[in-house]
Amino acid sequence: MDFCRVSVEAHKFGGTIYIAGFLADLAASRAEELIHGLSQDTRVLRVDLRAVDLIDPDAFVRVAKVLNRWRDLRRGRVTIEFPHRSSRRPRERNVTLVGQVTTNGMAVSTAMT
Repeated sequence: MDFCRVSVEAHKFGGTIYIAGFLADLAASRAEELIHGLSQDTRVLRVDLRAVDLIDPDAFVRVAKVLNRWRDLRRGRVTIEFPHRSSRRPRERNVTLVGQVTTNGMAVSTAMT
């Protein structure tokens, strides 16, 4: 049973490596093999992690180091696309904090009787 899937889609000057499932040692070693197997003419490499469910930090660092070496040797360009849930987007706050000012735009009377 595989816990990850690593594939490549490439043409002469560019390619994309897709990683899905768990980004752990197995996925990192497969990605490393694919990176080393790219054509010498390849100058642009994209790594798509959008289908990754769990990222092991050590495995990610391993992939990042290989990408850095590849970029430096080929004088190429590397982009990494991260999973959506790890992107830094503003989230709606579902919790109301004590003393939090309401910002819904309604006038509030603070007069006490």
